[in-house]
Amino acid sequence: MAILSLKDVKKNFGITEIIRGVSLDIVEGEKHAIIGPNGAGKSTLFHLISGRYNVTDGSIRFKEQHIENKPPYEIARMGLARSFQVTNIFQRMSVFENIRCALFWSKGYGYSFWHLLGRQTELNDEAMHVLEQIGLADRAKFPSGELAYAELRALELGVAIASGSELIMLDEPVAGMSHSEAQNAVELIRKITKGKTLIMVEHDMNIIFDVADRISVLVYGEIIATDEPKKIRANPKVQEAYLGEVHSA
Repeated sequence: MAILSLKDVKKNFGITEIIRGVSLDIVEGEKHAIIGPNGAGKSTLFHLISGRYNVTDGSIRFKEQHIENKPPYEIARMGLARSFQVTNIFQRMSVFENIRCALFWSKGYGYSFWHLLGRQTELNDEAMHVLEQIGLADRAKFPSGELAYAELRALELGVAIASGSELIMLDEPVAGMSHSEAQNAVELIRKITKGKTLIMVEHDMNIIFDVADRISVLVYGEIIATDEPKKIRANPKVQEAYLGEVHSA
């Protein structure tokens, strides 16, 4: 059963076509990767799904509800969370406070002005539990802006989990990391997305082929193939359009 369904989605900026009729079903619980050369439209597609951009044409349904052109906060509250290429957290707040903020809506607090946060034992305990999951419990009181890069990316994952999201979208989650940091990040991604749906854009092909159940290849705003990793690797069109370019680099 598809948790996310795109049908003939298009995005133009003026007369320039960036996304040119993408149709794609993401199966509930799967790990799905979107790959393609620079400028293929991968981040734009993420922006359309998460509500940052409005679609020019086509439809996007999440859990059978239309979400195209809805504001990002409404989509997030429906259970879809995403990360960005550039880390996007409250840098002046502590690590703990970032996670606790992400828990508010999923735990039913909403716009509550009468709860004293220091007395919300269940909420605070849950925030610490999330920090333990992502390996940042010992950084709980640190200002988030003082974390190392890999720790910041882990915190972003924690925020996504704390939001209670069923579908998590990660935009280049290991970009800029060393090999060992990237391997640790992959293990963390596996752990915290267990039982959830994951969509990931990443340029590291070793990680993509290791993590993904299925891969979609986006080239010049169009998906040219969607299949399991070994079939994508062997697909002549994909090799010519993208993988061959990577191998020859």
